[in-house]
Amino acid sequence: MNKLDFLSWQNKFLEDFQIDKSKDTKIIVCGHAADYSVIDASKHEKILLGAQDVSRHKEGAYTGQISASILKSKNISTCLVGHSEKREDGDTNEIVYEKAKQLEKEGIEKILCIGESLEILNEGLRKNFLQEQLNLFLNKNILPDLIAYEPIWAIGTGKAASVNSIGEAVIIVHEFIKNFDKEIPLLYGGSVSSKNISEIMSIKRIDGCLVGNASLDAKEFANIASQI
Repeated sequence: MNKLDFLSWQNKFLEDFQIDKSKDTKIIVCGHAADYSVIDASKHEKILLGAQDVSRHKEGAYTGQISASILKSKNISTCLVGHSEKREDGDTNEIVYEKAKQLEKEGIEKILCIGESLEILNEGLRKNFLQEQLNLFLNKNILPDLIAYEPIWAIGTGKAASVNSIGEAVIIVHEFIKNFDKEIPLLYGGSVSSKNISEIMSIKRIDGCLVGNASLDAKEFANIASQI
């Protein structure tokens, strides 16, 4: 939850984004709900509008929540579900799944965020934990369009997970998905910056990144996007 002048940010980003080097890169800007009417995706065909969260309810008296149908009316193409901060606020795997179902009904793409805490990692429980976060989606056939692996202990800390650690998590996710004969692009999130993006993108089966704090700086975000 950070204050940002989106129009200025967008103009600065487009000035610095090296389009010739990033012809196949898709950029999804998940802004604050208050900015949906301000963000101008028409300025560049590669910029898609995304949302940070959605209600699990179709309609009703749920003050402060935004339904999938409202997102659709605002030309939102993609939405995060299961972000670590929302899980910390009480979103269980079942709630995350219910939110995804609402997005599915409206034809909005779903980015499923998964990731373990440092405690889970140190106790050697990461594999079971990540599979549990994926299981409901794959068994009930509401498939995410993208999966973002974001180890909670690396988010906003400035300390990205090591290449080996990310690689191990990618294998866990990929092997589990393969059991269902599915292929879902995988993103990495967690202290991504222009200094480590090349190393992260060199990891096999990483298709992109979920950029957090670094995305607030339009020039830094453009630099990151230009390297994907």
